[in-house]
Amino acid sequence: MVAVDGTQFVVDCGRTIFFSGFNAYWLMMMAADPALRGAVATAFQQASAHGLNLARTWAFSDGGDQPLQSSPGVYNETMFQGLDFVIAEARRHGIYLLLCLTNNFDNFGGKRQYVRWARDAGHNLTAEDDFFTNTVVKSYFKNHVKTVLTRVNTLTGVAYKDDPTIFAWELMNEPRCYADPTGAMVQAWVEEMAPYVKRVDGRHLVTPGLEGFYGDGEHESKELNPWGIYYGTNYVATHRAAGVDFATIHLYPDVWLWGSTADEQATFFRNWTLSHIDATAAYLGMPLLVTEYGKFLWKEVGANKAQRNYFLDLVLDAIYASASRGGPLVGGAFWQLLLDGDIVAGMDNLRDGYEIILAEDSRAASIIGEHSEQLAALNGQDADVLCRRASSHRKTRLGNSLSCGGGDTLELLLRMVLACFVSLSRSISSFIVQNFILL
Repeated sequence: MVAVDGTQFVVDCGRTIFFSGFNAYWLMMMAADPALRGAVATAFQQASAHGLNLARTWAFSDGGDQPLQSSPGVYNETMFQGLDFVIAEARRHGIYLLLCLTNNFDNFGGKRQYVRWARDAGHNLTAEDDFFTNTVVKSYFKNHVKTVLTRVNTLTGVAYKDDPTIFAWELMNEPRCYADPTGAMVQAWVEEMAPYVKRVDGRHLVTPGLEGFYGDGEHESKELNPWGIYYGTNYVATHRAAGVDFATIHLYPDVWLWGSTADEQATFFRNWTLSHIDATAAYLGMPLLVTEYGKFLWKEVGANKAQRNYFLDLVLDAIYASASRGGPLVGGAFWQLLLDGDIVAGMDNLRDGYEIILAEDSRAASIIGEHSEQLAALNGQDADVLCRRASSHRKTRLGNSLSCGGGDTLELLLRMVLACFVSLSRSISSFIVQNFILL
């Protein structure tokens, strides 16, 4: 099992592990058809060959034509066996899985489908954001959590909650809430759901699935949000919720700032990345992953491949810079991995302008492979030693800022102390929670 030690992910009694990953939401859907399982195996084989060690994918499909859950508590065994195959194949190729449990958006059902189910059962619900507050809807979601986590894999015989192939559970893909822009509604939902996941599965890590948008709470930097508006989440406060083990952000500067110049997007990227690294170190004391990043290419609309590859370099260099000095940003996953449509039938239908096909995009494949190799070279370090290195780095920055004035120096010093305190308190809390669960 992957665990957390301060701002680092660890395995094997405290040895660091860093993640170079990809998104492939379609894995379960493809694997549900035995004739197409070869595509899933090929995806994992290609990923492994390029040093990738993390796949983020869906463990949900709510209603619709290819459901995992066709109605509350009613499951499609064929689709579940597809997910069994995904987990078994990831295990065979040495790739961890970040499994997402539902969607903020309508794709594959998501929160709107849950609300529709409750409305069809006679409950008076008026908006899709009732997902976060309605007792009946929340009971539906908790049942889904329990069903997935306690599933026994038909191929390996291992319950999902006991399988170390699964790196972590993600509560929701990109939760947003326009009914409550302050973030309080999503905050309360995470505070209820994260501990519930831990009660069912006391071994795996949990993350809310945030994009990194700041809210109305303390230590939030709303002015850095795209266009400076609220999206109904709090980055700092929500990741502080009990049961949350690590933080996430997404990176889509060209789409979030559509119509802006390349210089404006580059400035946003730098500010967004550095702000979250600093906030995570200072106020959360946990690891940080960029669980989605990409640049839009679609029929000459948006970027070209050279611009996309430059963006890949920027993101991956930022991850490595943090990871190599013991910072909290310790990995990422690009959106999205696809295969050649001429080889795998139906794959072209999954193109969305962000796809990277490793076999036909040699430059992108080279960038990703080289970065994976760099990160892999950092694996196996003692997390405590790395933490001290990060502390030394922050002290160096503090020393270099002495001429900036006492107020700036004091703030940096307080942030360092707070980061140490947060890390220590989270470790103690995690120990208590885990042992309580075991008892």
